[in-house]
Amino acid sequence: MRWVTIRTRHIGTATLLVCCCAGNAQAAVSVEVYSAGSLRGVVAELSRESATQLGTEVKATFGGSGLLRERIEGGEKPDLFLSADLGSPHKLEIARRTLVPVIPFARNRMCIVSRNGSGVTATNLIDRLLDPHVRVKTSTPVADPSGDYAWAIFDRIEAHRPGAGAVLKKKAQALMSVTAPAAPGQSPAVGLFTAGAIDVSVTYCSGATTLEQELPGLTSLPVPPDLDPHPVYGLAVLSAKPEAWRLALFLLSQQGQAIIAHNGLVPLMDPASTAP
Repeated sequence: MRWVTIRTRHIGTATLLVCCCAGNAQAAVSVEVYSAGSLRGVVAELSRESATQLGTEVKATFGGSGLLRERIEGGEKPDLFLSADLGSPHKLEIARRTLVPVIPFARNRMCIVSRNGSGVTATNLIDRLLDPHVRVKTSTPVADPSGDYAWAIFDRIEAHRPGAGAVLKKKAQALMSVTAPAAPGQSPAVGLFTAGAIDVSVTYCSGATTLEQELPGLTSLPVPPDLDPHPVYGLAVLSAKPEAWRLALFLLSQQGQAIIAHNGLVPLMDPASTAP
């Protein structure tokens, strides 16, 4: 599986090089990017670097990858789509909306965020999640890949303990619409923890550190490898605009991959990463 992913990336990169070189130098210098919310830090840093190195302005729209994909299917036309999964951009590829096959560009890991003293460990994780008194929050599946990955974790737990997956999905479903007032600049998850509305959040490890910094008293635990679906992020090129091709290439370059690592994700070529 790993060599297929890497080979796909190389093929996509070669195609990008050809199209980038063939582009019209007179095209617009702005690139519209639809991006998964978990890539805010990556896109912000990418924007700064592209402005100085490529002379390109990045106009970013963030949201759940599934919802962004639906907007594109509905007629909206960004130049690039940076998705937190491969499935959402692949649907656009099947619909012939992409100029090249979907290109994997980063990985992530899933983490369990809870309060210090909650006693959640890799050994007792399943028992703690199943505790009737522990309120488990996830994102919404389909709309946001983070929710799909959480459901995949529950499915893996089901394989270890029959019946447990359904219980966890029911618990998480009950909390999906729960909201709490958040202070200015405060993330929704921290608002829920602050309000005492949740006990555990299943989320990306790339964002777990930010939550811990935002609210002292939180701690994160990486999901054990046998339960982790090992998220893979996909890039869809939707425009022939030369600046879009150059930005895509930059993201795949060593410097672009360093930006990914700097923001807590796993570079595609990281030898320590685990293939899904």
